[in-house]
Amino acid sequence: MIRKKFNSRRKVRKKAIFLRKWFLALVFVAILGMVGAFISYRIVSEPYRERAKEYDMALVNVIELPSLIYDREEREIGRLFVENRSPIPIEEIPQKMIDALISGEDKRFFDHNGVDFIGIGRAAYLNFKSGDEDSGASSLTMQLARNAYDLKAEALKRGESNYERKLVEIYLAQRIEKHYTKQKILEFYLNRVAFGSGYFGVRSASLGYFGKEAKDLDTQECASLVGCIKNPSVFSPLRSKKNNKKARDHVLNRMALEGRITLFERDRLQALPVETNPNPIQRNTTHIYDRIAATVKDHVSADALAKGDLRVFTSIDRDIQRALERKLKEQLDLAETNESYNHPRYSEYERTATSRPKYLQGAALMVDNNTGEVIAYIGGRDFSHSQYDFIEAGRKPLGTAFFPFIYAAALEAGETLSSRLIDEAMDNRQVMIDGVEGILGEWGSEVNEPRYEGEILLRHALATSKIAATVRLGRKVGLDKVRLMAKRFGFSTPRGKALPRELMGTESVSLSELVRAYAAFATNGSTPSKMVWVTRIERGDGTVVYSNEGQAARSKQTAVLQPATAYLTHSVLESALKEGSGKRGYDAAGMEGFRGGGKTGTTSDFADNWFVGYNSKVSCAVWAGFWDGSREEIYHGAFSVDTVMPVWADAMKIYQRKYKPLPVVRPEGVELMKICKTSGLRVTLECEEYERNLKTGKMETVSTATNELYDVKSRPLGYCDEHGSGSRGSDASAFSLTRHVGARKYKDIQPVQPIAPTLLGDDPYNSSQPAFVPKDLTISTTSRGLEAVNPDVLTEQDDVSIIHMERPGKVLILAD
Repeated sequence: MIRKKFNSRRKVRKKAIFLRKWFLALVFVAILGMVGAFISYRIVSEPYRERAKEYDMALVNVIELPSLIYDREEREIGRLFVENRSPIPIEEIPQKMIDALISGEDKRFFDHNGVDFIGIGRAAYLNFKSGDEDSGASSLTMQLARNAYDLKAEALKRGESNYERKLVEIYLAQRIEKHYTKQKILEFYLNRVAFGSGYFGVRSASLGYFGKEAKDLDTQECASLVGCIKNPSVFSPLRSKKNNKKARDHVLNRMALEGRITLFERDRLQALPVETNPNPIQRNTTHIYDRIAATVKDHVSADALAKGDLRVFTSIDRDIQRALERKLKEQLDLAETNESYNHPRYSEYERTATSRPKYLQGAALMVDNNTGEVIAYIGGRDFSHSQYDFIEAGRKPLGTAFFPFIYAAALEAGETLSSRLIDEAMDNRQVMIDGVEGILGEWGSEVNEPRYEGEILLRHALATSKIAATVRLGRKVGLDKVRLMAKRFGFSTPRGKALPRELMGTESVSLSELVRAYAAFATNGSTPSKMVWVTRIERGDGTVVYSNEGQAARSKQTAVLQPATAYLTHSVLESALKEGSGKRGYDAAGMEGFRGGGKTGTTSDFADNWFVGYNSKVSCAVWAGFWDGSREEIYHGAFSVDTVMPVWADAMKIYQRKYKPLPVVRPEGVELMKICKTSGLRVTLECEEYERNLKTGKMETVSTATNELYDVKSRPLGYCDEHGSGSRGSDASAFSLTRHVGARKYKDIQPVQPIAPTLLGDDPYNSSQPAFVPKDLTISTTSRGLEAVNPDVLTEQDDVSIIHMERPGKVLILAD
């Protein structure tokens, strides 16, 4: 009874769900839907499939050929790319790089036929859920197809959506997979993909970021490169090490999850910082590269440039360019170690999207004096940190480097190199620079303890870069004349009334303007009208596309100075380099035998340092300072002779050794004369002074005679008024009527004093200052001054003036 009751309660066993009618109907409908979707997909996608068949598979690995850049000796100094790359075979790519790439970009690469449908489905779902098209799920082969045939640009031209472009990518990727092996596809991909900072392809990126060949990359470096692929501009380690580390660590984590590295290795590698050591294949991350590339684009069509295979010949000297780059970096690093340097340092810089470097900057330029051809060009300290070009755009105050233009104005106004100037303290209110009270500083001599010397000659004032003496000279010549001289050299000047502070080089000038201006002192007064860096462009077959060689040789020059004025200024700048404000740097650099001139340039606030100099063939200038307009000192007492002159000296020594320039040519109308260095007038027999011999301790007579150069139109005619009978302290000048004749009768009478030489014209025989000597001797202007010598020892260079007399007989003196 009980068993029967139990059986009656047993439920009837249900059918399996896949046997139920409603489930079978649902499956049938789903299959019909899938078939319909597939048919619809084939119908919709058929035009894209057909278009994918049109692409030539042989072009999948056709990449741009490099255009080579050569220096003036036809040595390669760079490569001009629309995209910077250097292809290598797959055998030179390490397995760890491939592992990182597969883990980071396409983990099913070796399993699909070019299209990862699982990834596409996931991406479609995420896009549907988010409402946008952010997720792409493109396989490596699809990315290769997109980049090799520029499918994005084609879709944009056709007005197609991303989904339509994806259809072309899918069919094209499947075709590529049928034509090439997986290994070849990896090779094509890694030689083409963008890694950021202008690097395309794994070799270009590995050298550009880490300074090593791809085969030598470490695992974490491979992960860093793969991390760049998602967004090269954001994840480049040169732009942001922080962002790159985040992307790198993600790739390392994927490698660990997929068993390509251990968890221990992942943790160890993720703990390492991102360290870069840029050493690009070609020096294309420089300011001069940008200038060269811009010139090429001006003279070569876009299609020809895209094809590449050009040869670009330049005026650059590779040895000098590299020497300037190396020494400039060394000197700026050294300046940042000074104990009073209180600014950000280069080593501390971390790039952000909006930041500009605040560390110490520098730039250098060397230009041919006649043709304007650029020999070396360094537009900033680090192009990867900032592309700002300080040579053209970085206008800065010249400081004491402006002084030669004041003295040139003075020489054209009638002053001579032996004109006398007062070197005494000056009230700063006469100049109004760096405050209005106190004494005007004397920073121009580039020494810590300058001294005033009283009355000095014009040559000495410029050679030693005297501040107060220069201000007095500028005011004497006229501020308007000085400003006009600056305009003749191409410098911009402020509007309104000229102010004394302009004499201190307070107006801003570019490095290119300064170099071309100083070239006038080496070329008898002419400056090159423009700079040239590209001299010739050829196709790979030798066909000349562009040539500037003939034009450069006939480069238009602008005459800015009279030849005599240019040469006289040059002679003082030679003294400034070897004996004046540049002497310390000249001696330290071992420049003995250098044929040229140079000038230090330090601003009153020590915020800008310049050195500019030249020989007969080239002019070169170096600058150091800060980007922003703040006038903060580089460091306390930062003199240009210490900071930037060593950079200039290194480059000029190389040029002198390689090209052996001749001395600057003295023009007609400039002559050498003997003068007294005390008075600045023509020397006499009595131009001597007593000085203590430092070795013997005894007082000795020393000649004050020296050689000086003059424009024949303004040479001195009078004789020294400091020594002997013609001096200002002699009886003639001290004669007093009241003392000798009587004060009562002649108290209102003043003696007539000469105010100018009474002799007009040349005086080849010294007739206004006769020298009487015995017949067996003669008087000669020698290196020791005027002295009586035996005629037999005279040379052609001695200036001889003779008045022969009989030797006097014996004189008998009788006593009373």
